[in-house]
Amino acid sequence: MLSKAFQAACALAFLGTAIAVPAAAQQQPDSGRRIAAIVNRDAITLYDVEQRMRFMGLGGQLPAGGEARQRLLNEVLRSMINERLQLQEAARERVSVTDQEVQEQLAQIEQRNRMPKGGLATMLRQRGIDPRTFEDQVRASLSWNKVVQTKILPQIRVSDVEVQAVLKRLKDNKDKLQYRVQEIFLPIDSPQQQARALQTAQTILAQLRAGANFEILARQYSQTGTAGTGGDMGFLFEGQMEAEIEKAVKQLKTGQIAGPVRGAGGYYILRLADRRTIGGRNPDIKSVAIAQVLVRVPDKATPAQNKAAADQLAKIAAGAKDCAGFVKAAQEAGGQGRVIDDVVLDQQRPEIRALLVPLKVGQVSRTRFENGAHTAYMRCADVGKDPDEKEVREALQRQKLGAFADRYLKELRRSAYVDIRV
Repeated sequence: MLSKAFQAACALAFLGTAIAVPAAAQQQPDSGRRIAAIVNRDAITLYDVEQRMRFMGLGGQLPAGGEARQRLLNEVLRSMINERLQLQEAARERVSVTDQEVQEQLAQIEQRNRMPKGGLATMLRQRGIDPRTFEDQVRASLSWNKVVQTKILPQIRVSDVEVQAVLKRLKDNKDKLQYRVQEIFLPIDSPQQQARALQTAQTILAQLRAGANFEILARQYSQTGTAGTGGDMGFLFEGQMEAEIEKAVKQLKTGQIAGPVRGAGGYYILRLADRRTIGGRNPDIKSVAIAQVLVRVPDKATPAQNKAAADQLAKIAAGAKDCAGFVKAAQEAGGQGRVIDDVVLDQQRPEIRALLVPLKVGQVSRTRFENGAHTAYMRCADVGKDPDEKEVREALQRQKLGAFADRYLKELRRSAYVDIRV
């Protein structure tokens, strides 16, 4: 999942073929230029791998050496090989991702982790990590998503019979809980890999228990289609999960982690992000649905530019009748907007909580300027409403799309030339 970061190339001979080497690696000592793996015509350098390993150690202590570190290196390299295959497929399909799209995705990650604009890059540099390490991964994820959307999505069919069957099951189980689950999946492709995958899962669990961010570790380790969204599987109902996974999830409270859980094809580490009844709320926490809309201003904006942005946001807010309309109006006006379904008021910063707590459904907060943007919030209708046909159809489509995408990537790997050298 790279592109611009790999514009510079170094002429290395391999069976008469030029191998592209990341620009970042060319600035490193010779040890950093060593090839860790060849993926078709691309090289992954030891510097790439070391930077990714260092990034993964942000939330907890990584093994200093020995077999444990080698197992982690193998998992990191596996992820990076998959990313390179995804980027190569995107190039074949003439799919591209702009720098702006990458930066917007990074900004969303910063917001979810309550970091200021540019805070992620600053933190990485302070810890000796090239920010491109994560930017490249985000670019690969976005590229792969586009490939999947353009090549696989048109093949996905969800019948009316399937939708009605799900709606009936939901109606029959109205008082049962649905679970929003995050996953980190480590596949087992052969009996020899089982011990290694289990030990890697235990190392990941140790990092999570030491305070590591689940979303970041899912992006690094997980070998399934949800890795690009931080492992988010969305809301699942009883009967939609494998038996062992469902058993583990039912024992969790919101925010808790389980694993390693042996499922079909590998080991899972699971986090319960939310749970709620179809017609009710999460019994563990009090959360609300909020639409967040922002209008950015240029760096070193003039007072006139600031006023224009604030006026634009006020106009958007004045015409909005619900959260969907609020977000749509912002996007059409060149701003940004999103709906967050499970905002826990007690966990917000005091200044944000003061804006959100007084809001009634459909009411917009006063404007706040922060991190180069004028921002306002709207309280949405309560979460937990009965899903309609459209929502069920989209959920079934996502499930099928994820399964197709996983098979697609496995086929790319089987047909690829991969030479691992570490």
